[in-house]
Amino acid sequence: MTDLEEQPTLSYRIEQQPGSTVVTFSGEVDENADFGELTQRLAAERRLVFELGEVRRINSCGVREWVNFVRELGSRGASDVSFVACSPAIVTQLNMIYNFRGPAKVRSFLAPYVCSACDHETEKLLEVATHFPGRTRRPPDFVCERCAAPLEFDDLPERYFSFLNEQ
Repeated sequence: MTDLEEQPTLSYRIEQQPGSTVVTFSGEVDENADFGELTQRLAAERRLVFELGEVRRINSCGVREWVNFVRELGSRGASDVSFVACSPAIVTQLNMIYNFRGPAKVRSFLAPYVCSACDHETEKLLEVATHFPGRTRRPPDFVCERCAAPLEFDDLPERYFSFLNEQ
């Protein structure tokens, strides 16, 4: 894994921002994912933000590597870890694998929508604090950017949003 490899290989970019270190991931998390170098580079960081919107696929070997990675970060003292813009592939793993997020809090995620009028498919960024206050799990309403018809949430809300119950 290197800083700017092309997809589908997992790649990442590290950016220092005031008060946190942002790591943007893209590609696929699979048996070739090696988090060793990244773990070393982040060893002294306490506040981490993982941007996960461009992670398109994760296989079972990748899940194992990811779970070990986030566990290692927690044991090294990363005290404030956030996941933002989680792709549908990440959301699927959050829903299936209990310890997939480790010590992280999910702050935002992408949700699939479709327009029944023009068949346009899109993903909308949902902010947990804004769109899901309290125990509400109803998908927010959006309109199609192509034809202005109402968009429909393209999954089962009780299934897609179930990871929110774990936070």
